[in-house]
Amino acid sequence: MWEPSKCKDNPPQSNPPRARAILRVTHMTDIRQPRRSLWLVAQDFIQLLASLFGRSEEIAARHTLERKDWRLMCQWLRAGEALMRLLLMIEAAALPKPNTRPPRKRARRVRVRVRVKRVMEFQAEEPEAWRVSFRVLVCASARLARRTRKRRASPDPWGAARFKSAWPLAERTEALLRVFNDPLPCAQRLARRLYAAPHRARVLRVAPDLPPLVGAVAFGTVRDAAEQTRRVFDG
Repeated sequence: MWEPSKCKDNPPQSNPPRARAILRVTHMTDIRQPRRSLWLVAQDFIQLLASLFGRSEEIAARHTLERKDWRLMCQWLRAGEALMRLLLMIEAAALPKPNTRPPRKRARRVRVRVRVKRVMEFQAEEPEAWRVSFRVLVCASARLARRTRKRRASPDPWGAARFKSAWPLAERTEALLRVFNDPLPCAQRLARRLYAAPHRARVLRVAPDLPPLVGAVAFGTVRDAAEQTRRVFDG
């Protein structure tokens, strides 16, 4: 739901719940405003996601989920992430073209890195302090595809477990909310990568079971807009 801005005619209101993604009407420097109708699709989906599964801190507080609930939430998160990637590509195409050069092929260097294990502690009730990231592009390398097929073919005791950790899903939910609230850094990063390598715009490939979760018509509107902007990176 679109929230009215604070002005003289509207008395101050209490802060909304953190999980509610709000677009500010008067903040015209926000890159989302010219395409507000498209971003409202993402806002409605994030609010629906929170109403179905809870906020990110509430998901983390559950610690574990039953496998069926875990799979169901994964499907909803994939739909939201696919929608967000399309919106980010639309915003990336609207940004000025960065000064980038096509990547050059370099000889691979074998580096031996010594990793020091560190204990990372996060509090479920403090999602703002979590260290999360949003993958703006889906890697479609052949090596990753072979690794995925091999993992699916091999028996996985954890995959057959009745309970699964809720933390990864809580982190993905938090990352999705952060990107919605501040999409500019991700859009800038995506623009640099797509102008340097336009073939990476494979984010348009969406599994057929995901659009109905967002809404077939709404998702189709965003996808059509992203298709039109895809040619920008080829020019």
